[in-house]
Amino acid sequence: MEERFARQYILLHPDDCEPPHGLDLEPGGRDALKVEVLEAAFRYTGFDPDEPALVGYPLAGKVQLLTGTHRHTAAKRAGIYLPVRLVLRSLVEAHWGTNYWDRLCKDVPVKELEMAMVLPGDEPPGIDERVDIAKDMT
Repeated sequence: MEERFARQYILLHPDDCEPPHGLDLEPGGRDALKVEVLEAAFRYTGFDPDEPALVGYPLAGKVQLLTGTHRHTAAKRAGIYLPVRLVLRSLVEAHWGTNYWDRLCKDVPVKELEMAMVLPGDEPPGIDERVDIAKDMT
């Protein structure tokens, strides 16, 4: 199957994203320390472009994330926007639970992607299932 993954990302407010699962954030919980470390890094330096963008797809007016629950929570606490690489919902539904899933959610560092500009007040761009975006893929 041909690769059809976007090589762009958009910056989204964490409130515009739904994380893929919950976290154990109780003091001493398994996820609490990781989120605290990420939050401190985000407050100090922002989102590191050497780190992978989150992956998600448009769903019901938000972006359903497939990756990045810890980064989502830390960014929300730090008050920063998240770099999110959008994929087609049809790809998510077609490849859930298959060997192709890992390639769909592949970690791609932000610095290897191109930012799709969203001006203040504009609606974040979604992916229209009717548009063939293969020309934008590498």
